[in-house]
Amino acid sequence: MYVLEQYYIKYLKEIRGVSDSTVKHYQDALRHISRYLVGKGKLQQTVYEIQDIEELDDLRTFLYADLDFVPLDKRGHQMYSAGFNNYYKFASGQMFANMHLQIASMDIEIPVSGKRNVCQCVWKRSSIIKNQSMEAAGFQCEVNSAHKTFIAKSNGCSYMEGHHAISLRFQGIFSKSLDVYANIVCLCPTCHRFLHYGIDSEKENILDKIYYDRADRLAASGIVLSNEEFKRLCCNPE
Repeated sequence: MYVLEQYYIKYLKEIRGVSDSTVKHYQDALRHISRYLVGKGKLQQTVYEIQDIEELDDLRTFLYADLDFVPLDKRGHQMYSAGFNNYYKFASGQMFANMHLQIASMDIEIPVSGKRNVCQCVWKRSSIIKNQSMEAAGFQCEVNSAHKTFIAKSNGCSYMEGHHAISLRFQGIFSKSLDVYANIVCLCPTCHRFLHYGIDSEKENILDKIYYDRADRLAASGIVLSNEEFKRLCCNPE
């Protein structure tokens, strides 16, 4: 099962509280659309393989402009488009607004998804999960919510950045994925750069706050470490 599929199902059950039969309806719709898009050469297997929201946007644009899909969806009483739209709202972060406290219920262990070759070997990461985490934080800096930035033209919200508290460069020493909600912190650009490039001794209070806010969530995601281990890794993010 794909990472986003696991998170989506848990979201539907834990946050939305929908029934198993409704979850099945959504899953069936996405399976049908996935098969359709595979046949069109747009996917390899499933919509859940798409890790970047820009790619999902392109897929949605193609789907709703496709002359074969429109009558197919109509015959299915718009079940397919409804299922895709619901998943898109989840993936784009629209459903994560004001979910700062609830998002902890989404924490589960996720197997490491693997690497991809981009000039150098880097661990895969999902911009969808990052954007959802920032939406859940209300686009407020989790170090200090009073920190203000400019309004981003992409979403009309305060510009914030998603930061992996434990850098993905350390993925090799963990058996579970670090690219998970519990490990992504919403930060203003100043705090983000500070954690990457600031003096280690001056980071201690902030790292303590992040650790104690998230230790249980990290453990729920299969990332178990002490505060000292956490700080040692966080002081070497590059």
